[in-house]
Amino acid sequence: MSVEWSLDGDWLVRAAGHGEWRTVADHALDESGWQKTATPGRWWLDPGLGGESAVLYRRRFDLSPDLESQLRSDANPDARWWFVVSGLCELGHLWLDGTYLGDLSGRHAEHAFEVNQLLRTGKEHLVAVEAARGTVRVPQSADAQLRIEQTGPARIERVRALVIEANYDRAVLRIAANVDSSGTHRCEVTIAVLPIGAPGADAPGADVAGNSAALGNGLAKSEPVLARGRNELEWLVAMERPALWWPAGMGAQPQYRIDIDVAVDGRSSHAVQRSTGIRTVAVRRGEWFVNGEPYRREAPALVTVEHDVAHRSTYEAADAAGTLLCQQFTLEPSVFVGAERGLRALAIRGSAAAVEGVGHHPSVAAWQPVQPSGGRRRAPWIRPWVERTLRHAMRSADPTRPVRLG
Repeated sequence: MSVEWSLDGDWLVRAAGHGEWRTVADHALDESGWQKTATPGRWWLDPGLGGESAVLYRRRFDLSPDLESQLRSDANPDARWWFVVSGLCELGHLWLDGTYLGDLSGRHAEHAFEVNQLLRTGKEHLVAVEAARGTVRVPQSADAQLRIEQTGPARIERVRALVIEANYDRAVLRIAANVDSSGTHRCEVTIAVLPIGAPGADAPGADVAGNSAALGNGLAKSEPVLARGRNELEWLVAMERPALWWPAGMGAQPQYRIDIDVAVDGRSSHAVQRSTGIRTVAVRRGEWFVNGEPYRREAPALVTVEHDVAHRSTYEAADAAGTLLCQQFTLEPSVFVGAERGLRALAIRGSAAAVEGVGHHPSVAAWQPVQPSGGRRRAPWIRPWVERTLRHAMRSADPTRPVRLG
């Protein structure tokens, strides 16, 4: 099972000057002009930084004795160590000990970088970030997460969970994930869909196969052979007599927990969890249907989440309250001056990220791709093919929800 260590504590921050990203990761950099912050990712709440569109972060840290002992132990030679970042910034770049790890695109996307060799170079380390905001500020509390994580040879990432069929008798979920493997391994993947609140289901590290799920009824297992690098896997999980999720005014809002565990050589390598609700949404002749029933006019109207994926608390609250959301996603204005091929690739990436981020929430009832004008007047001939491209990309990523345009 994975081990995590959070990088809590004070960070240093300052406004980003022209070209200063080149030196932000230097160990010998003078830090006398930097200010302390406890809120990485929300620098506009810090004194003197409210108007800055980009900042620089630095943090020195020592590995805990327990973590350093595990890092140097020979007991688990296949262990992999990761630097994991989420919610830090809309656009940015990350360094560890002067080594560039990669870019940080997407405020609520999770970014994981393997750092085995870097962590073994010594006890003291330095993490540095160039962070920039996009067009929307989202000053939520506890937004940014930076941590060091240990897994086995296989790590689960980019999970997508969709309900493709649901009624009182049966439900089918399509669950897909990318699994990053350090080499060729035969593994066992266990997926369990359990009611939240079921005995033992909410306990950390609960045995997913030892509860109410049974093979073919909320439980699925497979034994794929993983190749080195990224492996794309997909499963269908059937459930008998599911408790359906309904909008407020039409019924209750029961939720389920999806547990995904990948084991190598009989030992858990990595496990992730997602919450979901069992329901379907469709539009026929302009009328909305939830679980095959007409969406009542006296029920609350569809609430639009504007522009970009919001903080996870927004969707958790909507799931619990039975509020239906229409999720917008926006592409940067600059892409509309290029060729259609470039837009298509960006639309595919953007739609996939949106579905992976919030597609498992039952409150998200529809997608609405948005074509921004970027302050410039759009040519009339651009709009039709842009809309077709966005619609196709979104429906390919998630065929279970309506796509609204305009």
